[in-house]
Amino acid sequence: MLALQPLFKQPSISDYFDCFDHFFDAPAKPVFAPVKSDIYEKDGAYVLSAELPGFTKEEINIDIKNDVLTITASHTSENDIKDESDNQEAKDEKDKTDSNVVNYICKERSSMSYKRSFNVEGIDVANINAKLENGILELTLPKKAPKEPEKITINVA
Repeated sequence: MLALQPLFKQPSISDYFDCFDHFFDAPAKPVFAPVKSDIYEKDGAYVLSAELPGFTKEEINIDIKNDVLTITASHTSENDIKDESDNQEAKDEKDKTDSNVVNYICKERSSMSYKRSFNVEGIDVANINAKLENGILELTLPKKAPKEPEKITINVA
């Protein structure tokens, strides 16, 4: 029998401080951070709470396909938009005139994205509600009404 293995390795405490070893040498290693969520039952529905700190409702997408609900959140900083110009002189001139240009020494918070999927079989997907408050996305997933068993009468010949 196979032992259960975690899907992803949990980062150790030393992984969080690795960026300080080479602070000025190179960019820090990204740390994988899955969407943390809680699911509980309340008033004939399931409630899914997911932590999405720093995201606005415009940056969050919730899709359902083949009884799988997928939460995707993606955020890109305005400073991450790259200048496609190959002319170095034009770039230098733009930097001199643009007062919003920031020269980062270490930039770790530029962009983030999360993705998490849940099986929603047995859920009334037409009546799912969502709200985002203080970085917590809360989905109310109403249960489908149980089907009443069909009664079939068979005539004996």
